[in-house]
Amino acid sequence: MKSLFYVFFLLVSMSVYAQLTAAQYKVKSLEANSPNGDFGTTFYGKDKIVFSSSRKTGISNKTWEGNDQPFLDLYIGNVEEDGEITRVRPFSSAVNSKYHEAMVAFSPNLRELYFTSNNYMGGKVRSSNLKIFRANIGDSGSRTNIMTLTINNDKYSTGHPFLSKDGKKLYYISDMPGGYGQTDIYEVSVNNGHYGAPKNLGPTVNSKYREYTPYVDGDILYFSSNKPDGQGGYDIYMTKLDGSIEEPINLGKPMNSKGDDFSFIINKETQSGYFSSNRRGGKGDDDIYFFKELTVNPICDQVVQGIIVDKKTGQPLSNAFASIYDSKGKRIRRIETLNNGEFSFKVKCDETYKIGGDKFGFFEADTTLVTSRVNAFENKITLKLDEKEFINVNGKEMLNVRTIEFELNEANILERSYDELAKVTRLMDKFPDMIIQFGSHTDSRGGDGYNMWLSQKRASETVRYLIGIGVDSKRITGKGFGESRIINGCSNGVKCTDSEHAQNKRTEFVVIKK
Repeated sequence: MKSLFYVFFLLVSMSVYAQLTAAQYKVKSLEANSPNGDFGTTFYGKDKIVFSSSRKTGISNKTWEGNDQPFLDLYIGNVEEDGEITRVRPFSSAVNSKYHEAMVAFSPNLRELYFTSNNYMGGKVRSSNLKIFRANIGDSGSRTNIMTLTINNDKYSTGHPFLSKDGKKLYYISDMPGGYGQTDIYEVSVNNGHYGAPKNLGPTVNSKYREYTPYVDGDILYFSSNKPDGQGGYDIYMTKLDGSIEEPINLGKPMNSKGDDFSFIINKETQSGYFSSNRRGGKGDDDIYFFKELTVNPICDQVVQGIIVDKKTGQPLSNAFASIYDSKGKRIRRIETLNNGEFSFKVKCDETYKIGGDKFGFFEADTTLVTSRVNAFENKITLKLDEKEFINVNGKEMLNVRTIEFELNEANILERSYDELAKVTRLMDKFPDMIIQFGSHTDSRGGDGYNMWLSQKRASETVRYLIGIGVDSKRITGKGFGESRIINGCSNGVKCTDSEHAQNKRTEFVVIKK
């Protein structure tokens, strides 16, 4: 790599996390490596790998003076269960050219190719600096509509493109002015072929040395650097994209060696992947190595995205609460759901949790969650709460029925309360000896006498309605209490908010006998 990688790719011109150590890995070299350079793997779909090689089967018979090897071409191979790459063949004669093709990235639909090369627009090399190009890949494998990106500049180099899984972020390296070191890693937004302003990933990633080959797995950035605290040459590091880890974590041995180790990629589902190295014992200049992650990545995390619903109706429950417990049953956090019943928690990979839901008037429910080793995986959970038939409020047993609503300053029952009154009849049928009293309450706004009159009128109308739909008149009475039983201190003359007053505008079905 020291001759090929350096020259071709840009030589032409912990705080709270400090105790973390990398996962353990098992590494092996591949039979597909050649005596020349092989490096820069990129996933192509679910079961194929594209990489760069200067093996002698390329389309050009010429050799590059930088290392006296053939020019780099792209090759594609099948990924086997043991990590070996088989049936290696040129990616496409229509994509490979007489110039170098290396360190490529593909769009999510595999119809666009990003690659690094010299500025050869118009068939001639226009400058010594490297640039990132984008091209469309046709049905026949042809490379069309080659264009230089707006992030390029004749005064500096750009290279090593990596495209996020959704295709909305492009990561790359550059020696543009204003960076922290010799080459830094940058991020740029991608929107239908348009590119935003370059954003340097900052000093928690970049150093005064060279940072190379970015790869993003969820919220984790993997990259290589030749800063002097590594095993030697270029080492592979990982960190969080949000900058929360002040010192990137060195992946250690056997991933890193005294040689140059770079171009890390990982498959989330299998927790295995590839990297490139010119370490001793290889077949060629640079070789491709397969690895398997044996232990959990120390900064691997996931998300629990949940919703709490009514078990009977399936409707989301607002004002509910979600709790998360560790494997020993200790509650880590309890939060209120959004109005649509949704909640979310961050969790660690490869851990066991209990997720619980509760709401006043409902029985609690919980489920066990065992997270995988897949970084940034989103766990979907639905908690179904069964509504209670009875609740106890201030020592009084009541039917668990929501407040009956009426027209403003009237006793006419609003249609949206009909379902609640139907629930009253079901409970009366279920408990045939039960006797209840319906109570109607108002807030303190308005005259005392008027509030007493209005509440009694509403109580009478509610009892009349229930008798009309089948409740025995001997088993239900109604009474208006006006503002005589304020529950929160918002009595006459006390300044309260509308929501505080609303707590007193309530109805109650009190159980007299069950």
